[in-house]
Amino acid sequence: MKNFSDHSDVPEKPKENVFISLAANIAVPALILGKGADWLPQLSPAVRLVVALAFPCAYFIFDYLRRREANFISILGFFGTLLTGGIGLFQLSPLWIAVKEATIPALIAVALLVSRKTVTKILYSEKIFDIATIDAALDVRGTRPDFEKAFRRCTWLLVASFALSAVLNFSLARRIVMSDPAVNPDAFNAEVGKMLALSWPVIVLPCLLFIVAALWVLVRGLMRATALPLEKLLHNVK
Repeated sequence: MKNFSDHSDVPEKPKENVFISLAANIAVPALILGKGADWLPQLSPAVRLVVALAFPCAYFIFDYLRRREANFISILGFFGTLLTGGIGLFQLSPLWIAVKEATIPALIAVALLVSRKTVTKILYSEKIFDIATIDAALDVRGTRPDFEKAFRRCTWLLVASFALSAVLNFSLARRIVMSDPAVNPDAFNAEVGKMLALSWPVIVLPCLLFIVAALWVLVRGLMRATALPLEKLLHNVK
């Protein structure tokens, strides 16, 4: 008789390709916006902006249809891309780019504070950890309060990373995107492209350090609370 508790026959969802994601969301739009006036002079600045931002929008839709998975952060990123296009097409003040860039990570920080589910999606996920084994060990040892303390510290580190991202996003956008799209749309596009290109080294890498620290706090707390070695904590690690 087939054991219905065995999920080994359930096909795993396809994994996201990080390099394709970076290319579609950062590299290609930054190149089109930065070099579009030279490469595609026959297109108007507005059309080049739409073409550049079509890549991250199309990637979001394609990735969702392929994996049938979209979280709060990816949805915010999708609408953030649409807002960038709207600011350029409606020729709003470049200040709104900075406001938009800061608002998205700020909203994620708030979500982390009010929703435990958001934290689990980012770090304490079944894709990473063997939740069933961890829960059993916590219950046997009676150390769930210790785990909760580590989880709260992990949450605050994540909140700090996105709060830092909001500050850095706003500062970077205000420093780079200074041209009014109504006056000089080519310069506006180039500046948005430069901002996208610099977002990885200037913003993502520093914030990644906070996320790594948060993961280490969580793992160390789990090892202490469960008395399990690291390989027993992780999902599908023999």
